[in-house]
Amino acid sequence: MEENQIKQQSEQVETEVQDATVTQDATVTQDVTLSDGIKELQKQVAEQKEALRKDKISFAFEREGLKDFTEFIHIEDDSKLDETVAKIKSLIDGIKNQAKLDAGYIPNNHASNDPYTKFEKEKDTKGMIASKFNKLFN
Repeated sequence: MEENQIKQQSEQVETEVQDATVTQDATVTQDVTLSDGIKELQKQVAEQKEALRKDKISFAFEREGLKDFTEFIHIEDDSKLDETVAKIKSLIDGIKNQAKLDAGYIPNNHASNDPYTKFEKEKDTKGMIASKFNKLFN
């Protein structure tokens, strides 16, 4: 009888060990599944944050009329976004102003160097009158 009791106890212990192992495996599987789920959610949150950051940058450039420059500028830190936009805007304004100056009218020494003007600058009235008479009679 003792042998039967020992067998029963042994079988009972084996059953409990198997149940504990199955429970532990299920717990580990749940932990792994939860861990994977958390990692997936963290990945999605990171992607959404990156998309939001890109949209914020795009909006800041578009608001200042610099939409065409969005793809050329890479900004790591959002705190420097306004500073970068201001620098680019001032650079473009400077280029525009310089282009306006370059495209504007530039005289090419159109000041007359005739004798009358020379005498006028020297405040020589006799020379001014003489140059007028020379023009009349020549």
